[in-house]
Parts: sequence; C-alpha cells; structure tokens
Amino acid sequence: MEIEDFHQHEVDHHRVHFNEASDTFGHDADIVVHPMNDSHINIHVGFLQIYHRYEISFVFHSRETIGPLAVSNQNPPNLNLRVTKLHSMNGKHDKSEKPYQITLEFFAYKEKLIREQIVLEACDSSSFTVTLLIHAQVLGKGKGTPFLKNDVHCIGHELVKEGSEHSDWQGFD
Repeated sequence: MEIEDFHQHEVDHHRVHFNEASDTFGHDADIVVHPMNDSHINIHVGFLQIYHRYEISFVFHSRETIGPLAVSNQNPPNLNLRVTKLHSMNGKHDKSEKPYQITLEFFAYKEKLIREQIVLEACDSSSFTVTLLIHAQVLGKGKGTPFLKNDVHCIGHELVKEGSEHSDWQGFD
C-alpha cells in the first residue's frame, strides 16, 4: 500500500457522519409550554440578550367552559411584559380545552433568570384566572448572542450608557 492510498483510506475511515433522522435539535428550538394545572402555565422562552425587546408568540390551552379570556389589569402595570395579541383559535380541538394564540412584547431588563407573569381572566367570570409565568435566561453584555427559539423575534435594542444608574460604582473620593 502506497502512502497516498494509506492517507486516503484514513481520511475516508475517520469521517464523522450524522444521521438526520436522529437529530433532536428541532425539539430544543420550540418554546416550552408546561401547564401546571388549570390556572397556572409555565412558559420557557429560552435565552435572550440583555436590553433587547422581543416579540414572543405561542399557543396555550385553557378550559373550554370558562368562555373567552382577556388580559387582567395589573396594578402597577408590568412595563417589561405586555400582551399585544390574544385570541382563541378556531378549528378542531379537544372539547375540554380551547387553544389560544398569544403574542407578547418582552423586555430583557436584567441578566440571569427573569420570571414575569401575565394574568388572564374569563370575560364572563372574573373569578377564574389563568396565570402565564414567563421564564427567560438573559445573557449579559459580552456573553454572546443567543440562539432564539422558534416564534421569538428580536424587535429592538435599548441603548444604555456605560456607568449609568445601573452601575454600583460610587466614583472617586
């Protein structure tokens, strides 16, 4: 066996091949909607970047018998999370649950884990509420660019001055 044949055999023999059928990457790219019970739903939107605004859309299910849902007024209002669209979805669905499409505007105002909540209430009965708890892991400045999940879109960036009121530095004496 000549040297050239040997090298070609080694190159062909040591190549890595990935089977596309076993690729699980697509499962990690979706927003995770995890109902805890009839009135609490955890939403995991993945990694975001600090001081960026995002539009987040997802579908969740709520009891059919409660009628349409609307956003409950929060006092004080949440400036970092607001509902821009909320509507029930038509078509076939389980008789006990009704699907809703919701679109949120979310501002990543601090590093690390952010938990924000939106409370929805039934139009015909304010005693029944659905609480959506949004979980986001926020990367700080210089920590990289996150891979956004499906239906999470960056819609803006807030400019923050270095050494602004967000700093703990007291200055020189």
